[in-house]
Amino acid sequence: MPARFHTPEGFARFYAPLAATSLLLTSTNPLLTAVVARSSDPLSALAGYLVAFSLSGVLYSPLLVIQQVVATRMLEGGRLAPVRRFALVIGGLFTAIAVAIAFFDPLSELVFGTFLAQTDAAFEEAVAAMRFLSPVPLLTAIRATHQGRLVAGHRTHPIAAATGARTGVLALAAFTLVGLSSGAWIGAAAFTAALAVEAFLVAFAKTPELQLSLQAEGSADTMKTLLRFSCPLILNVLLWWSTPLLINVALARTATPELNISAFGIVEAVVWFLASPVGQLQHASIALVNGVDSHKKVRGFAMVVALGTFVPMAILALPAVWPPILSALYRPESGLLLNAGAALPIAVLYPFLYGHRQYYQGLFIRAGQPGTVGMGAVLRIASIVVAAALFLSSQGDRGAVFGVSLVVLGLGIEGSYLMAIARSRSLPGPVGTPPVQIDAASTGSEAG
Repeated sequence: MPARFHTPEGFARFYAPLAATSLLLTSTNPLLTAVVARSSDPLSALAGYLVAFSLSGVLYSPLLVIQQVVATRMLEGGRLAPVRRFALVIGGLFTAIAVAIAFFDPLSELVFGTFLAQTDAAFEEAVAAMRFLSPVPLLTAIRATHQGRLVAGHRTHPIAAATGARTGVLALAAFTLVGLSSGAWIGAAAFTAALAVEAFLVAFAKTPELQLSLQAEGSADTMKTLLRFSCPLILNVLLWWSTPLLINVALARTATPELNISAFGIVEAVVWFLASPVGQLQHASIALVNGVDSHKKVRGFAMVVALGTFVPMAILALPAVWPPILSALYRPESGLLLNAGAALPIAVLYPFLYGHRQYYQGLFIRAGQPGTVGMGAVLRIASIVVAAALFLSSQGDRGAVFGVSLVVLGLGIEGSYLMAIARSRSLPGPVGTPPVQIDAASTGSEAG
């Protein structure tokens, strides 16, 4: 990587578009939760939507890595057709699972009633939302396939344009539907419609003639080789997207489940939107770190990004600031507002912990050691599950505080593990030319 990126001005030019893309992607959650909160029964609607969306996230998250698989295979001279078939098979499989959960009553009862322990009202809302979310895995497979094709052709502008169109369609659909009806299904329908538009736009975007020669000269990819290549990536992203679902499972077993799930969902939507700029620090460490000196410089820039992200979150957490802002966004009842607001002082740790995790994950990916990344994710999930089991019985209506504390605990353990292993292995060591940079607009890692 040229030395010009190791200056403050160079780093800012490199990183600003990535941060802006993250903010655009993560605007999905606060937009949709704000719309669903305007339902006639906001607690049931929010709880149902958040549970259905977190389950859908687990089902479609494995498809997010298809973009990286397509780009990598095509840049190595592979053909698009085998990877596209692989993506459609996997996407179709997970969509079939979603359809079964949404439309087969015994399975709906098992998943939402027994495992996720939803009350009757929230159960109905969750099933209705899941019916609209069922096409999402297949749409994600289509979107990710063509995003990877465009990245391999070095055409990222159509990806960014499609992301912007998706956000606009999502807002228009959501606020149009909420004027006609209410319920969790509105957020689900708006999300699916916007994703369909994004998938359509990237599918019909053209790539240069160079892409044709890469396809023609490539070696064949089989389902077995593609699975072997994809599985470590799938495991990492699957565990990340499982986090909110596992926390919702725990909160569903508290004394006030709808209140706790709704409050935790509101906090998560707002704080992840504010914390999203640090999410691209993984790309910074992959693309910019090529030795000890660059590591020190880029890590310093990363700390500045985290601090800049921390400031607005710290302001929002002030007792005089968050009540009018949350009331304007969600118009929740007082109990929900207090539950959510109490968690904000803890959530201000997200930028530092999440940024630290992303930066060190990038170092290990850059060093060709993705297994360490996967082990860190396993430790994070394990710590969350153990802590939830130990302390769940002591929680009353403090669900947002409990949920955010579990997230902070998991991120802290994962980040500490990654840093300790990096030091024990003397990372980063001297490395060669960085791999091809994959544009952040195409990853969908934060908002799908």
